[in-house]
Amino acid sequence: MSTVYFADFRCSSRENIFSKTKKLFLKAGFGDRIAKKDFVAIKTHFGEYGNLAFVPAPVIRTLAELIRERGGRPFITDTNTLYRGSRSNAVDHLENAVRNGFLMETAGAPVIIADGLKGDDYASVPVESKHFREIKIASAIHGADAVLVVSHVKGHELYGFGGAIKNVAMGCAPPSGKQMLHSDMKPKVLADKCTSCGMCIKRCPADAIRFDENKKAKIDPDLCIGCGECTVICSYEAIPVIWTTDHRPLHERTAEYVKGIVDTKPGRWMYINYVMNVSPQCDCYYWNDAPIVPNIGILASTDPVAIDRASADLVNRAAPLPGSKIADRDGSKDNLRALYDLPWDYQLEYARQIGLGDDAYELVEP
Repeated sequence: MSTVYFADFRCSSRENIFSKTKKLFLKAGFGDRIAKKDFVAIKTHFGEYGNLAFVPAPVIRTLAELIRERGGRPFITDTNTLYRGSRSNAVDHLENAVRNGFLMETAGAPVIIADGLKGDDYASVPVESKHFREIKIASAIHGADAVLVVSHVKGHELYGFGGAIKNVAMGCAPPSGKQMLHSDMKPKVLADKCTSCGMCIKRCPADAIRFDENKKAKIDPDLCIGCGECTVICSYEAIPVIWTTDHRPLHERTAEYVKGIVDTKPGRWMYINYVMNVSPQCDCYYWNDAPIVPNIGILASTDPVAIDRASADLVNRAAPLPGSKIADRDGSKDNLRALYDLPWDYQLEYARQIGLGDDAYELVEP
């Protein structure tokens, strides 16, 4: 059974989010995983511009200062996106990070885009797993001595739940690695719902969508890479989630990818999850919907499976917020399943099976 340290968001003149973050960092023993002069990657998410649900820069600064106090050399990092947006190359990505507050002066460490200018700076690492013989890891993360994974917990259209595991898999992979993870997801357009707005065409990274003779969007299955961006960008539900029965391969590939990444630096990974502003969608979109549950707290662990299981359990035990996407949820479903009716916990079960971590945990409040 793994230990997950937890602090709620109740604050006063004696204690705030920064001091609670520091307490969890120390209690979880993160300092023991950092040696003097280590390059320490703070793997986080800068948020697409227009989305405000990510972990804010001043919180990241607290972690950077703690790393520096232990002699480490922190840098804040993420990888370029597969889809077209404000983070698909290092220039746009850095400008986006600045707009969302990630400056040296505010976040306490320099920002480095881990897979380079165009997302093609990565290391290929051999693995032996069900779905992969090789994975791709962004060079700056692969070259770091230790990694602190800072995740914003949310719902997710493909996984049902997004936490540390999703952050490591998609966030440490270059775009070509992200494509490997998404490989067999093939959405289709419901022509009767298509309004010909063209947003899916603009968002598609593979140029796989065109208007047909009736000015309805149509996806070329031979060009489609299955990233799922069109599904979320469509405001009219014309490209629905059709992969409910295909969740297992995606979750398996994700867990295997994470294990391959983590195994390159045994004992040098740390995880901290912020269960706040729990939005229904991923932070990769230029909006964030109303949170589905109240702000819950901060979790820290050296086990990615345990911290994600604990985070999901806390979300599911919370009362849905009025006016949110799950305000009128079916009482037979937990909060996360009520979002997309996806078996969100399979990623954790499979991760445990392959030895990534333990989904049995003890929640400790220091």
